[in-house]
Amino acid sequence: MDNNVVDFDMKDEQIKTKENWEGFIKGDVLNFLVSNNLQSITVDDGAGKKGVIKRTANGDYKVQITSNEMM
Repeated sequence: MDNNVVDFDMKDEQIKTKENWEGFIKGDVLNFLVSNNLQSITVDDGAGKKGVIKRTANGDYKVQITSNEMM
């Protein structure tokens, strides 16, 4: 297994909506970053949604959430 890949054991249905994806990034992913003392983490669902969390020089966390939607 690639050391950069983590299985959060989430069902696809749980993170399909934009609101659930945002909650996943700000919840589970942020907690993982903090508990493992990481500087940054990028999560991509492979279907157009991406989350990036970075620790700033001040110790704050900057969260970016993007999505591409077909209309």
